[in-house]
Amino acid sequence: MKRAIARLAAVLALAVLAAFPLSAQSQTLVPTPHPLAMKLAAATEPLPLDDLVDATLAFSGVSDAGLPAYRRKLFDLVAGFQQQAAGNPDPAALGARALEHLHEGVLRRYDVRQARVDVLLDEGIFNCVSSSVLYLVLARSVGLAVGGVRTADHAFCTVKVGASTVDVEITNPYGYNPGSRKEFTDSFGRVTGFAYVPPSNYRDRTAIGERGLLSLILYDRVSFAIERGDHASALEPAVTAWTLSGDTLSRTTLVTALSNYAVWLGQSERFTEAVSFLEEAERSYGADPDLTQRRRELLHNQAVALVEAGDLDAAEALLTSKPRADLLEAGDRRELLVWVIQLRADRSARKAEYTAAAAVIADGISSMGSEPLLLAAFEVYTHNAFAQLYNARRFNEAKTFLESALARYPGSRVIRQDLDATLKALK
Repeated sequence: MKRAIARLAAVLALAVLAAFPLSAQSQTLVPTPHPLAMKLAAATEPLPLDDLVDATLAFSGVSDAGLPAYRRKLFDLVAGFQQQAAGNPDPAALGARALEHLHEGVLRRYDVRQARVDVLLDEGIFNCVSSSVLYLVLARSVGLAVGGVRTADHAFCTVKVGASTVDVEITNPYGYNPGSRKEFTDSFGRVTGFAYVPPSNYRDRTAIGERGLLSLILYDRVSFAIERGDHASALEPAVTAWTLSGDTLSRTTLVTALSNYAVWLGQSERFTEAVSFLEEAERSYGADPDLTQRRRELLHNQAVALVEAGDLDAAEALLTSKPRADLLEAGDRRELLVWVIQLRADRSARKAEYTAAAAVIADGISSMGSEPLLLAAFEVYTHNAFAQLYNARRFNEAKTFLESALARYPGSRVIRQDLDATLKALK
């Protein structure tokens, strides 16, 4: 599963994923999971066949309006297989025949990106996920106990035959008990590009049940949506997968989809919307350190964007408004506030209004303490203001100004020297 992580920068950018061009996407609130996921999450496997069929289609992205037509199409396929299987109680023969039935009548062309069962039914194009889920429906319809196996980049089914469990590589017509078939080993890699992971490599295999197989459709939909830069479309399948499975992989998938969508909003400088989106996501689906970090980065970038746009008042308000400002790291927040204060003072300094510039820095020191950068700026602006007063021979004003400045920054040798020069001039 590909992931994208936002970095702390002036402009948010997707990392790990390639820099896909941004497409126009409408605002999307945090979606709710598909109702069927909530129902099946609480169900005991094996799942009812009707629910299994509906989930196969709904999780593929079939709309409620389109569901009845695809249900008929899928149940017609099931009925045809059940007629062939009638009178044959042997699980091994049924498991093998289910695979043959799919390759003879439905599975036409392998495409690694085609995880939707509705597209498979329409066009015969499949990948390991869509074909495995379709095999699950067919095998379950004749009473077989079916499970799944997930590897690093592949998936296939298992069938219970007596006391044994047999692998079924659905993408290959010779995939029933594939380790025993030379035809399989000769052809499998050329078709899919993957390698078969035998049962002996148990560390490389993750056993999954019916819900796990159904979740793979959702994971693929999330992954492919992210790859094409359509982060809004990744949200619903991600929250549905998390609700259905509730495991580590589904959590990672959820956080990735939520994070990427928020990053996309940040790239569009919709920072407030992005932060609110993540806050709602964590209320709905639980707190997560990665999502908290995304909010922190978005707030940082929003402050930077405001400063660079010249809206210093808005930037300061963002950096001082609770509770969001408290999310920023203390050092980062302090650095940004110092930057705002320096830029405010610089506006006056550019007009040679050095007394006003020094006053801005003095206010900053009052609120933030003896920050080295502020003290240095205060010293510079105070000296420049002194020079203006001294050259204009306004020595009394200079004396009062420098005495106040020295009280603010008693350790400044420059201000002390300027005051000495003023006192000497007054004599």
